[in-house]
Amino acid sequence: MPGGLPPSKDSPVRKSLADSKSNGVACFASLTSDRIHAPVDLQNNHLALTLPNSPSPSASLALPYVWLRDSCPCPSCVHPETRQKLHRTTDVPLDIKPKRLAWVNSMEKGAHVIGDPGHKSRYSEKWFQTWADQTKVRERYHEGALEMVPWLRQGLINSNGGSKLYHSWKELNTNKRALLDVLTQLTKYGIVFIREVPTAKDEAGEWEVQKIANMFSQVRETMWGKMWDVKSVPSRRGVPGRNVAFTEMDLDLHMDLLYFETPPRYQLIHCMRNRNVIGGQSLLVDGLQAAHTLWKEDRKAFDLLASTDVGFHYDNDGHRLAWKHKTIVVDPYSTTSPSSSFSPPKISALNYGPPFQSPFPASTPPEFYAAFQKFAALLRRPEARLEFLLKEGDLIVFDNRRVLHARKAFTEHQSGDDASSAEDGESNRWLKGCYVEPDTVHDKIRVLRKELNVA
Repeated sequence: MPGGLPPSKDSPVRKSLADSKSNGVACFASLTSDRIHAPVDLQNNHLALTLPNSPSPSASLALPYVWLRDSCPCPSCVHPETRQKLHRTTDVPLDIKPKRLAWVNSMEKGAHVIGDPGHKSRYSEKWFQTWADQTKVRERYHEGALEMVPWLRQGLINSNGGSKLYHSWKELNTNKRALLDVLTQLTKYGIVFIREVPTAKDEAGEWEVQKIANMFSQVRETMWGKMWDVKSVPSRRGVPGRNVAFTEMDLDLHMDLLYFETPPRYQLIHCMRNRNVIGGQSLLVDGLQAAHTLWKEDRKAFDLLASTDVGFHYDNDGHRLAWKHKTIVVDPYSTTSPSSSFSPPKISALNYGPPFQSPFPASTPPEFYAAFQKFAALLRRPEARLEFLLKEGDLIVFDNRRVLHARKAFTEHQSGDDASSAEDGESNRWLKGCYVEPDTVHDKIRVLRKELNVA
């Protein structure tokens, strides 16, 4: 199966780990600084190590032996081709210690100490610098390039703020750097526009929005299908029962599919037609910015929204979906606690969708309602709202877990007694969209940054 399984209990790797708590020789290559050659007390349960060229020469790393043995990079511990680990962390004895430590000048074959039974782990200076320092691990996976940056309208549209909001379809299809810029813009700011996207199917019968989605990631299929359409149906001809988005009514700020356990991350919307329509402007607001402002202005309100479940449901059209989410989802690996006085904790997602909320428990504390109102008021600030009118060929991509979207009400011009004036009988306002997930987006950013040598 994909991912593989650890070796069986009788495998050489696991047998080697189980044979001895004092398991083999640990060799360290290319570490030439005198300060790391001090005698090592093997009675300790860790190795104190100061790396050459360390920014803090006096600071040393305390590397537990159990960590060193578990992280051994040798071919019998990490498959040289698949790079998959060949043993389980739980197979390593908690009090394991090396029989002997040796400093060697090369990682060439035969350079390690010989004559000692057991497993020989060898680590280079580069390996320590990569894996012993979490800052370097973050750099390895370009986490800085994936960090979300909060915005207000003026800062987002100002190119001096580091945001390139608009890209052309032709550029995206011919330039890998343009693709990297689009994906980076999307992950950092949660919104990007692609202009002049063809609205007709290609020769293979594919819609361009689906091709772009597959360029970014994989399309996530939901109850609405892989691709979905939002076509206006004037209310006097009957309001469709599936979703108010199919009417000309005003749609307030919300996120999609919050009644799912894992709502989709990114949403693509391609404007296929927008003719003979008055109104219908789109609105986007950065929920991350609102959450940061709430944290600064009312820490207690922030903590309430980060700790109180809100229920969402969709009980319609043959479906009965329900789930609960925190309005503000604090990253569990954040180094900043919600009550820190220095900076907001890292926020991994937000969940706000009044149209899909189920009734709150009667026991919900009154303080929560007050906190919820403060958050909603921050979303309604004029300076927070990016307002625009989608033109035919415009494609917008946004982060459905941080950016809230809305649409103003609209009316259609009438042509005689016909409620739709589109020549081909289609709706005057037609959007085609889909959802994609973040993992492949992040994967492509890392691959492109390495390929294009972007630091």
